[in-house]
Amino acid sequence: MKTALVIAASSDIGKHIAESFAKRGYSLLLTSTNLESLKNITSHLTAQYKVQVHEYQFDITQYDKHDSFLKSLPILPDIVVCSFGYYKDQEKALTDFSEAYKTMSVNYIGAVSILNLIANEFQKRKFGSIIAISSVAGIRGRQMNFLYGSAKAGLTTYLSGLRNRLFKDNVSVTTILLGPVYTKMSAGHNLMPVLTAKPEVAAEKIVKAGLSKKDEVYILFYWRWIMFVIQLIPEFIFKRLKPF
Repeated sequence: MKTALVIAASSDIGKHIAESFAKRGYSLLLTSTNLESLKNITSHLTAQYKVQVHEYQFDITQYDKHDSFLKSLPILPDIVVCSFGYYKDQEKALTDFSEAYKTMSVNYIGAVSILNLIANEFQKRKFGSIIAISSVAGIRGRQMNFLYGSAKAGLTTYLSGLRNRLFKDNVSVTTILLGPVYTKMSAGHNLMPVLTAKPEVAAEKIVKAGLSKKDEVYILFYWRWIMFVIQLIPEFIFKRLKPF
């Protein structure tokens, strides 16, 4: 039986990713910062799909505990999914560095810390799949979310290099370039329904992309063309645009 580790499995997308693997018969290793939040998810998955589920308390920002966490797992998983993210208040982050640091530590530093460890183990084993959720916000800096976007840009570049490094060792790295999704993290933001995905739809596409060992995937295909156009705008025009 294959095993999937879903980091941040209690997130709005993470719980659907866990279910997507469960219905494919995967044994699951699920993490959350709060084990209570995993109870209902675990009960549903074990009852509905008869799969084995292990729960772990794990905080992506506690870097010194990443190595011991990985060693505590009963088995090195076949697939690892990083489904965590943090985007709350950019205006606060511009005046309060603790908020800026949290944005960077969750979206980039924490991902690099745990994925370095996982990548090394997969490289020694000579197989494995990594799926990590980045964002279209990292493709070009926009004044409304450039701190979050800069962290995701770093993650996208890191994943590209990791993919290049691990290719010869039969380890796939899938970068998910996610656009807006209806989640608690996006609550309060001005979302356009036609450009926003439902979490269960995004989760299924994320899992399919990882299992197909895709390199970079836009969950809603038209975001590829939207970002292509945005990248073509000359900087002297782009800097004059109103917030969007």
